[in-house]
Amino acid sequence: MMKGIGGMGDMMGLMKKAQQMKKDMKKLKKEISKTNITKVDNNNIISVVINGDHIIQKISISENYDFTNIKNLEILIKDTINDAAKDIDKMTNDKMSVLSKQGLPTDLPF
Repeated sequence: MMKGIGGMGDMMGLMKKAQQMKKDMKKLKKEISKTNITKVDNNNIISVVINGDHIIQKISISENYDFTNIKNLEILIKDTINDAAKDIDKMTNDKMSVLSKQGLPTDLPF
C-alpha cells in the first residue's frame, strides 16, 4: 500500500520510465522497419530483399537459371522468401530483447 507523497513519487517515476520505454520502442520499431535483409538461396539463383515490415523490396533471378523448370523456381522463391522472413523475425526479436531487459514487455500495443 502506498503512503503519502512518497508513494505518489514512486508512481510518477514509474510513469516516466514507461513513457521513456514507449519512446524507445517506437524508435526501435521505426529502425527495424527501415532495415533491409538480403537472402540468397544456396545455389545463388534467387536473391530476395525484404524489410523489417516483411515487405519484399526486390526479387532477383539469376540469368543462368534454366527457366524450363518453373516448379523448381517457384519452390526456390518460396523458400528464399521464408528464410528472409525468419531472418527478419530473429533480428526483430534480438533488438526487442534489449527493451525487455529494461523491464518492458515487447508485446505492448504501442
